[in-house]
Amino acid sequence: MSEKAETISVCPKPPLTSKHPRWCDPSRCTANPSTQANGYRSGVGGEHRSADVPLNIGAGSWPIPPTGVAFLTESVAPWRCSTFLRIVVDGGTDVSIAVESVVPLLAGLTELVDFVVRR
Repeated sequence: MSEKAETISVCPKPPLTSKHPRWCDPSRCTANPSTQANGYRSGVGGEHRSADVPLNIGAGSWPIPPTGVAFLTESVAPWRCSTFLRIVVDGGTDVSIAVESVVPLLAGLTELVDFVVRR
């Protein structure tokens, strides 16, 4: 075995759990951790999903649709998965943002919008 190969350590897999995050809405959740018990299979484990938060974007200008929804989602795998804020607007356009990035993004947008509001 090479010296490089000896220094590689494998992270232990966290135990699979049937616990759902606090924000998970059972009526929208497709998570099934038991499907991953014998090894990860892409697309099989489903995802935790929150309830939709309606977005009324209002009188935007084309091509921005006037409504949409936002929700949290997290995939199921034998390792810890990131949680994403997903925003879907009418017409099927969506964006996913890691929750770690949402707070600084909102802070930046708030600061930007404050320039207009506080004129």
